[in-house]
Amino acid sequence: MKTRFRPAKTYEKRSFFMKKMLFVVLIMSILSGFCAFSASEDGLMADLVLYNGKIFTVDANQPWAQAVAIREGKFVAVGSDAEIKKLAGKNTEMVDLKGRLALPGFNDAHVHFANGGLYLLGIDLRPACDEKEFVSILKVYIEKLPEGEWVTGGNWDHENWPSKKHPHKSLIDAITPDHPVLLQRLDGHMALANSLALKLAGITRDTPNPQGGEIVKDKRTGEP
Repeated sequence: MKTRFRPAKTYEKRSFFMKKMLFVVLIMSILSGFCAFSASEDGLMADLVLYNGKIFTVDANQPWAQAVAIREGKFVAVGSDAEIKKLAGKNTEMVDLKGRLALPGFNDAHVHFANGGLYLLGIDLRPACDEKEFVSILKVYIEKLPEGEWVTGGNWDHENWPSKKHPHKSLIDAITPDHPVLLQRLDGHMALANSLALKLAGITRDTPNPQGGEIVKDKRTGEP
């Protein structure tokens, strides 16, 4: 039986190759870990930072801040410039407000924000399913008001009434002699006024239509 011995150079060559492979694997592992750490770190960073401004937070305990961090469209932190800039990563958009005011957004999905608030201060006639109920709701509402106070609000919809007819001032004049009344339809494109409101506004049979609008008048008498 013969025993064969490989030359020393062969073992040295294989040893060098193995060391080289281990070195490559080690480098790849380090890079992989670094990338994973960076990805994790970026996940904690803000998408947008507003700084050097006056941020109104709507928080009674901290109503004002100098900077704000935003991630995925949501406020994640408010504070000083130094505090918030710590949440900025390499991909964070930085906006210098230069001392200007920043407010949380009010998104108006066609609600007519100011008018919506005013409606809450007036009468709600949406439940009225006909002229009789319209008058009944209005009468109850007026009984709680001081004499002479305006009646506003409305949100009525004659399309929900069996008659489908527009309400006329004669429908409400008898119960509103001491209150000027202006009640808007729910779409805000028309309104019902009683005789007292028309008188106070100076609207008569001779008043021309406003630009882009119409004062509906009696075809026989011409009265509004």
